[in-house]
Amino acid sequence: MSKITRFVPNGNKKIAQLKAYLGFEYIKLKKDVNGLEFNLEHLHEYSKDIRYIISVARKTQEGTFVYNFFVEGAKLNLFFDAYFNGKIEGEIIDIDKLKPENLA
Repeated sequence: MSKITRFVPNGNKKIAQLKAYLGFEYIKLKKDVNGLEFNLEHLHEYSKDIRYIISVARKTQEGTFVYNFFVEGAKLNLFFDAYFNGKIEGEIIDIDKLKPENLA
């Protein structure tokens, strides 16, 4: 764990501490925006309704192409496993999250 930390301000309040791990910055959230504790089952159900479009640029002998993969949130880890194991070739150039309109 990196010792580098910063506070994320909300007006004059410090609401969260920004930390770094393996070269990536993150914030640990203890509660949602309504002040409620997270429920793992609800988060899992939420992830089933989320879709990601992951755009991968790939150069072949025929030219350069962009492949848009439509990935369910609950299967995001499977996509990245395939990508990092070389089953999906190319460079990730964009990740877009699509949320159903009826989700809070």
